[in-house]
Amino acid sequence: MSGKQRAKIPEPAIRRLSFYRRHLADLAALGVATISSREIAQVYGLEPFQVRKDLSYFGSFGRRGRGYPVRTLLRRLERILGLDRRWRIALVGAGNIGMALFRYAEYRRQGFEIAAVFDADPRKIGTRLEHGVTVQPMERIGAAVAELGIRIGIVAVPPGAAQQAAEALAAAGIKAILSFPGGQVLVPKDVALRRVNLEADLEALSYFLANK
Repeated sequence: MSGKQRAKIPEPAIRRLSFYRRHLADLAALGVATISSREIAQVYGLEPFQVRKDLSYFGSFGRRGRGYPVRTLLRRLERILGLDRRWRIALVGAGNIGMALFRYAEYRRQGFEIAAVFDADPRKIGTRLEHGVTVQPMERIGAAVAELGIRIGIVAVPPGAAQQAAEALAAAGIKAILSFPGGQVLVPKDVALRRVNLEADLEALSYFLANK
């Protein structure tokens, strides 16, 4: 599939692929051999046609009336999502959120390795962490990205420092950034930026409870 074609795929469909993959991984661990689009849809409150449509963006899967082979579909989704390789990450921010992310073991099991951590606080620079990682000064981002082959950046700093952190990652050649603080963060057009907005998620839950 060309980059032009891939760009037309709705982002919600890509996010749903991630949900499908996790469910398939659980089923594979349980020894389940096949699953239907209806069964996948029921797990996430979707219609079966939505599951089939999401998968159809990436080619043909399974056979009508026979369902999908769980392990085969799982492997294909892992390739589509780039999870058949390891990704090195630069984490900016050695505070509470940053350290919680660094120590979250599930990321490593899924192929995401936080290979370098940076902070602007002199008191944190030089701190030795697990996996042989030491907190480095912000000025080292460019060199570390090049030395370690880092492809993804995570911004986990106070909102007021988020823009500067994102700019430093982009200047180092990072093309994919995940930002945890709220507020607006601007990056070049060729950089993919995703924001984790806990306030919006809590507001959505509040709406659900208030309108039950």
